[in-house]
Amino acid sequence: MPNGARFMIGFDLGLILFAFLTAVIDIIFGMGFGLTMTPILIFLSYSPKEIVPALLLSSLIGNILSSYFNHRLKNADFSLGSRSFNIVVVIGTIGVLGSVFGALMNKGISDTYLSLYIGAIITGSGFFILLNKKMTTAFSWFKVTGIGLFGSFNKGISGSGFGPIITTGLLYMGVNEKEAVSIQGFAELFVSLIGFSTFLISGASINWALTTSIGIGVAAAAPLAAFIVQKAERGKLRDAIGYITIILGAATIVKVFI
Repeated sequence: MPNGARFMIGFDLGLILFAFLTAVIDIIFGMGFGLTMTPILIFLSYSPKEIVPALLLSSLIGNILSSYFNHRLKNADFSLGSRSFNIVVVIGTIGVLGSVFGALMNKGISDTYLSLYIGAIITGSGFFILLNKKMTTAFSWFKVTGIGLFGSFNKGISGSGFGPIITTGLLYMGVNEKEAVSIQGFAELFVSLIGFSTFLISGASINWALTTSIGIGVAAAAPLAAFIVQKAERGKLRDAIGYITIILGAATIVKVFI
C-alpha cells in the first residue's frame, strides 16, 4: 500500500496477503491472479506502469514454483519427453508469438470492446465446461497449438484470458483437471519471462517494494495450492473451474460499466 506500514526492507504485509490469496486461487484453478490483483492494486493507488511488471515477475515466480510442486506431488508429469512437458513447450513457444502479435493489435482496439470480448469468451468457456461435462474432442497437437495461440493472443491484447482459455481448452481435449491447471501454470512461465524481460530491456522503472511483496505472497502460495490440487476430487475440481471461469468472465464484463 502506498502509505501503509512496511518493514524497513520494503515488505508490505497487506500486499503479501492479497497476493497469497489470489495466487492460491490462480494455481488451483489455472486462472485469476492478474484479473483479481490488478483492480486491487489500482484501488490501492498504484499505477499501471508499476502494476504490470510487478505482476509479470511475481507470476514468473509462481509459474516456476507451482510447476515444481505440481510435478513433485504428481499433479502432472513434467519429466523431459512426457506428454505434459511437450504440451508446455508447444503452448509456451507459440504463446510468446501470440502475445507479441496481440500486443501489436492492441493499439487499434478500444479497451471497452477488448474487455467485453475477453469477458464473453471466458464466461462462455465456463458455461461450456459445466453444461458439457462429458463432451470432449480428440487430443491433437494442432488443437494444442490453436489454444496456445488463441490464449496468448488474448493476453497480448488485453493482459488477461490466457489461463481460462488454456485450462478450459485442455479440459475439452480430455486432459484431466489436475494436469490441465498444472500445464497452464508451467506454459505461462514463457509469457511471463518474455514480458518482464521486455520491461527490463526497455529501461522501465520497477517498483521493487511492490514487486517483492507480491512475489513473497505468490511464492508462499505455490506449495499450498499444489497440495490442494493433489487432494481435490477430479469431478469437483472440474465443476469449480467452471464456476470460477464464469465469475471471472462476468466480473470482466461488469467492470466495463462501472
